[in-house]
Amino acid sequence: MAKHTRSLTDEEREQRRAQQRELVRASVEQLRSSDGWQAYLKARARFHSYSWRNVLLILHQHPTAQRVAGFRAWVDLGYCPMKGSKAIRIWAPCPPTTRQLQAWRNAGADPHEKPRGGYKLTSVFAQDQVAELPPPAKPVPLAPPPSAEITGHSHRALISQLVELASEIDYTVDFTDAGAADGTCNRNRRRIAVADRLAPNGRLATLIHELAHALVGLEPDAKLTYAQEELVVESVAWSCCQTVGLDTSANSIPYLASWAEQASLEVLEQTAAITGRLAQRIEDALLAAPAAHEADHEPTHHSPGSPIAA
Repeated sequence: MAKHTRSLTDEEREQRRAQQRELVRASVEQLRSSDGWQAYLKARARFHSYSWRNVLLILHQHPTAQRVAGFRAWVDLGYCPMKGSKAIRIWAPCPPTTRQLQAWRNAGADPHEKPRGGYKLTSVFAQDQVAELPPPAKPVPLAPPPSAEITGHSHRALISQLVELASEIDYTVDFTDAGAADGTCNRNRRRIAVADRLAPNGRLATLIHELAHALVGLEPDAKLTYAQEELVVESVAWSCCQTVGLDTSANSIPYLASWAEQASLEVLEQTAAITGRLAQRIEDALLAAPAAHEADHEPTHHSPGSPIAA
């Protein structure tokens, strides 16, 4: 027998919308402190394929989340959410209903009038909210792969991927004498310079930073102050380096800590959105590399607290 769900009243719908708006507002509010901004960046590194809004929602509702999935997806992996676990609510695509599509077809199926999907809050659970199912289930390992050891040439193979990305946006990359700076980005000449005195891992981190500057210049209607842009590019650099296992926290995090405390929610929201978009584009290029890490044994150390690039 089919199960029927009671339709919500207008008052109940408005109450649900108000709860959703408050959940989103509270998640953005966390960015106001430097600790909150650092937590957001660390969450982005774990959930780099998620939208910035969903990263904030996950962080706000379940800060210890390392991996999330819906109920059915967890079962397929050999796990089940534990009794009493509170679901994490994130936005998920919501396709047009069968009724909407049928009405569109009945009206002539004009492609310009095809119903569009929307988004709705859906439930997911984190890795520490699930337990292994008993046999015959075969739970897959949930531990993330270990990060690559940070050595002088461990991530050398990724540099060419970013040079190619720069070329796609009509920028040239030169490894040369950059003066006192580790790197520069000249938007008028569409040229990125990276100091050739740096070891390969340092070159990679600097190139990510300068590519982020270049990509900010391509953002439509992005009017950032100097401080905002530096926050964006350093956030992008830290996130992307984390994604490929290159820890630059000692350089980036102190540089970011002071600005976020003074910013308005509107500015923080805009900054988080731009950071997410730019980091995603660079991460896509990095993760497309045929060999993510080319290990070698010459260690590289950056001076703690010094910015990666000017």
